[in-house]
Amino acid sequence: MANLNKERNLLELIPEKVCESTIDEEGKIIILAPRFKSKLGKKIFEPIIKKKHVKIHLDEIGTFVWKEIDGKKDVFAISENLKKEFGEKVEPVYERIGKFIAIMKVNGFIKLKEKGEN
Repeated sequence: MANLNKERNLLELIPEKVCESTIDEEGKIIILAPRFKSKLGKKIFEPIIKKKHVKIHLDEIGTFVWKEIDGKKDVFAISENLKKEFGEKVEPVYERIGKFIAIMKVNGFIKLKEKGEN
């Protein structure tokens, strides 16, 4: 049984997309989050609701990070690429990406896995 109290370093975790996305006319990402997550909600409401997704529009930095999330790169590697692309504009980069990743995780847009985990 895995140790549930094991501390994990966010920078070593690998984000993986859970939601679909599309690109708007400006080249920015729109995350298509399911409006209903429960089976009951889907069964009752999806047939009568026309919009099955909530659209979350990302800015240029969020778009860059979303495109970097490939299920292979860890958060540290994504942070380094973010710094190369945007420089001082994204400082403090680790704090910023930490908040972004946390928001994406809490809202169910991504999941985090450890290296070697499928």
